[in-house]
Amino acid sequence: MKTARPEGVGPVLGWPGEHPVPVILAGVGAGFLAGTLLPDLAETPDAAVATVVAVAIAITLLPVPLASLGRAVVGRRFLLAVIGLNIVVSPVLALILSRIVFRDPDLQLGLLLVLLAPGVGIVAIFVRRAGGAVESLLATAPLMLVIQAVSLPALMVLFTAGDGFLSLDLSRLPLAVLLGIVAPAAVVTLLQLASTRAPRLQRASRRGAALAVPATAIAAGLVVAVWLPRAAERSELLAAVAPLFGVYLILMTPVGILVGTAAGLSLSQVRALTFSGAARNGLLVLPIAMAFEEGFELVPVVVALGIGIEVVGLFVYRLLVPSVTQQSRGPLAQD
Repeated sequence: MKTARPEGVGPVLGWPGEHPVPVILAGVGAGFLAGTLLPDLAETPDAAVATVVAVAIAITLLPVPLASLGRAVVGRRFLLAVIGLNIVVSPVLALILSRIVFRDPDLQLGLLLVLLAPGVGIVAIFVRRAGGAVESLLATAPLMLVIQAVSLPALMVLFTAGDGFLSLDLSRLPLAVLLGIVAPAAVVTLLQLASTRAPRLQRASRRGAALAVPATAIAAGLVVAVWLPRAAERSELLAAVAPLFGVYLILMTPVGILVGTAAGLSLSQVRALTFSGAARNGLLVLPIAMAFEEGFELVPVVVALGIGIEVVGLFVYRLLVPSVTQQSRGPLAQD
């Protein structure tokens, strides 16, 4: 017999939300199939794809407490550990991995865009199932998004300074960021502020948040379907960058555990921190990836590929991180 779900306790995810791996993989896989078999999809207007991506970003941000920026209660040690792992440790690893494909700027840019963007939103599904401190992680999300807005472009410029990044035509980038990232975040923030006095709106927001997984799958699949034919002559290069996403996930496992243990975090917080270092926000940087000049059509495909690989990696994390963290803390570990 099913018990009633308490009012106000997160979204009722449904089957797609409870099974993000097959849903997102199906979306990305369908995009690759469609892009290969239907090359005319390359003629799809960029504005139409950008609109779908912006809506998907807004949906995935619905469960993130954006309106609580500056008011969320977060343990200082946990917050500092999240910032240190994502703004210091993770970028160093991203830089090292990006040098492997520096001779292919589109692969390098796509890889950096993904690895330099800390994940929020869908990662909470995996953290909750792994026994992690999901509320603490979500409480850090608004601040991490603000930090990311500053650190991502700065690190992109720094890491590609010798590779001609600043010489690219980035004239479409400001509008893409404004309409594809800032606008959805602003709408969600206003919606959250309004819903504090409107229970019906709050319930509608929770129902919308339940669509985060299928929205991500649709957006990533559509981007692949449209941009893959545009980069058909270079698509074989994806095999060179795909393993690097896996290497990142593998290496960040012990790093996250070590940082959390060194910071003296509780067991559940160590688990959440480990997921935080691994999870990336490929969906959020898709508007940026789609705004590059002609000749960089492979960048959005690399980002979408990273989304698919990441969700598989997070599933493996969900299976392994609870036992690994328990063993690393010993039988006397206290939560």
